[in-house]
Amino acid sequence: MRAWLVPLATLLVLALPAATPAQDLRGHGGPVGALDSAGGVLISGSFDTRAILWDLASASARTITRFHDGNVTAVALLPQGGFVTAGQDGRIAIWQKDGRAPEFATAPGISAIAALDVAPDGGHVAAGFWDGRVALLDIATQNITFHQAHSDRVTGIGFLQGGDLVSVGGDFRLARWNRALELQARADLPDLPNGLAITQNRVAIIFAEGALRLFSDSGEMLPERFLTDRPLVALAANGTDIAAAAIDGTVWLLQDTDLVQRQMFRAATGPVWGLALDGDQVFTAGADGVIRRWSLADGTALGGQALAEDAEYADDSRGAEIWQACAVCHSLAPNDHSRAGPSLHAIFGQSIATQQGYDYSPALQQLNIIWTPQTVAELFEFGPEAYTPGSRMPEQRISAAEDRQALVEFLARAAEAD
Repeated sequence: MRAWLVPLATLLVLALPAATPAQDLRGHGGPVGALDSAGGVLISGSFDTRAILWDLASASARTITRFHDGNVTAVALLPQGGFVTAGQDGRIAIWQKDGRAPEFATAPGISAIAALDVAPDGGHVAAGFWDGRVALLDIATQNITFHQAHSDRVTGIGFLQGGDLVSVGGDFRLARWNRALELQARADLPDLPNGLAITQNRVAIIFAEGALRLFSDSGEMLPERFLTDRPLVALAANGTDIAAAAIDGTVWLLQDTDLVQRQMFRAATGPVWGLALDGDQVFTAGADGVIRRWSLADGTALGGQALAEDAEYADDSRGAEIWQACAVCHSLAPNDHSRAGPSLHAIFGQSIATQQGYDYSPALQQLNIIWTPQTVAELFEFGPEAYTPGSRMPEQRISAAEDRQALVEFLARAAEAD
């Protein structure tokens, strides 16, 4: 017997290339707020106006689009291949997976799109708008139907298996619609909904109070679970598992039958705006533009990217807590325009759209506003669409007067600090 002979099976194992470890996805130049994943591909949408279709095996971009005027606010994969994007410009665009231009796109809208979903058969796309309308697009005919579904912004939308559509809105209501957008059922909600996902033909909804609740397709409340005292801001489901994320970067993995918690982990130092499930992985994204990969089984990091702590000025006040949502797009450091919005350093006393080195929208440059504690508070009382029409700032409001006051007091301290 020759001692140096190695069994053939061992040689074959040695000859196989080592498995490529999962890598985090880097390519966006701004916060990422929209994700969808299936079958080894992922689509992402960012404040940088781009959508990227990723090959997960190689962690590389297959298609990079730059079509929308403003943020890409929602994305979805099509079951037959290709994908859908929607934006702050109110447009819906249909893409082939390797397309460099949309196969079809709707005209610019009067309101930003906040939510998007594709029917199980891939034939229709539904979109929810900030002005409360719902749109239903027939991909084959390119016919689009609009309906005023809510009296406030649509915060979530999804198709049931039978083809009906469910929407939730800032009017604290859940509504079910047929393909003609005729109302089938309606239910009041106990708090402000921040998003929904369909799982086993039930409706999972996250709320600003930190609760995750399941509802029947007619609006009857099923199991609920209070996860945190912070707002939940992202949600994903795959028919077995539900993932929910909070504004402080915490992610929960739960069983979708009874909402029993399986894992909890910290995915970011700020809000997780984008969340997706695919196979045995969880994908998260937020302010730094990096799409991170986590194990669905135990929540461990797969991509190896350490979380960077925010070194900016902060304190333990209520204003600093509210500021964390603003920090997604704005820095407090002088001349730091590396995020989606301009630096807010020394903001009080400045005229709007005058920071050097930032590319403001033409509409913003035409406004005559001096930033003071009063005008900043009014911006969040009435919302950017009403107060600064035509800006690229995502629509958001702070309903409580005491919270608006806390924010401007924090800015008075932090925005002047060196």
